[in-house]
Amino acid sequence: MRLWTNKFYSLFSVILFVLLVVAACDNTRKMPQSDAVADTSEEISWAYEGINELKRGDILVRPNLNIFPGTALVPRGMGFGHAALVTKGFKHSNIDSLLAGIQIIESIAKDVSADFQIREISGLIRSRFDAFNNDNFDLRYTGNRYRLRLALSEAEIDSVIAFALAQKGDLSAWNASKAFPDNSFNDSLIDIGLRENWADNATWYCSHLVWQSLFYITRKDADANGGYMVYPNDLIQADLFDNTESHQGRARF
Repeated sequence: MRLWTNKFYSLFSVILFVLLVVAACDNTRKMPQSDAVADTSEEISWAYEGINELKRGDILVRPNLNIFPGTALVPRGMGFGHAALVTKGFKHSNIDSLLAGIQIIESIAKDVSADFQIREISGLIRSRFDAFNNDNFDLRYTGNRYRLRLALSEAEIDSVIAFALAQKGDLSAWNASKAFPDNSFNDSLIDIGLRENWADNATWYCSHLVWQSLFYITRKDADANGGYMVYPNDLIQADLFDNTESHQGRARF
C-alpha cells in the first residue's frame, strides 16, 4: 500500500510540474486581471518607462506567474508570459501602430500546423485564424510589457536573427532543452547530419528560442537564474539588460 501511495504522489508531482511548465509559454489562454497572483513587490525601478521605437534584435517579453517552479520573480507577473525576437524594426509614437509595423519571430503554443508553430509575423495583427493572428502584446498588457535590448553589433544582430529564422518549420514544445557547446551527444548528431550546429534543435518554446538565438551567437546567457527552463521572467530579470548611463537595455511599456 505504501509503495502504491509513493508512486501516486510521484506521478502527481510530475504531472503538476509538466502543467506548470507548459503554462509558462502557453499563449492559447488569456488570464483576466482578477485571476492574477497578488504581488506586493515595489514597482521595477530599473526599467525605463515607455518606448517609441523597436529595433532589429530587440526582445519583447510579457512576464509569467511567479509561482512557476524555477522562475525568476517579476513584479506584476501574471498569466503565462511570452517572448519574441524583433526581426524588422519600426518607429511610431502610438504603441499599436508601432507593434503593427514590426516583424517578430516567435514560438507559439497553439494547435496550428508546423509551418506556423515557429513563425515570423507582424507584432500586432488580427485574424480569426490562430496561425495568422497575433495579439500577444496588445493593449491588454499595457504597463506590463518589456522591451529588452543588448548592445550588439549589426553583424551580431544579423546572425542572431538568422539563427532564429532558420528554426521556422520546427515544432513548439514545452520540453525543449537548452543547448551548450562541447556536448558529445550534440556533436554526434552534427557528425551524422541530423543537426546543423550544436545549438540546433527540433523543438522550441518562446523564451527558449530567444535565449538560444542569443547564446549561440554571443555566448551571453540571458537566463537570470540559469535553471533548466528559461522563463519569460528569467529574460526580464537577466542583468545583461540592466540600464546604464549610455544604454537603455530594459524598458516597460
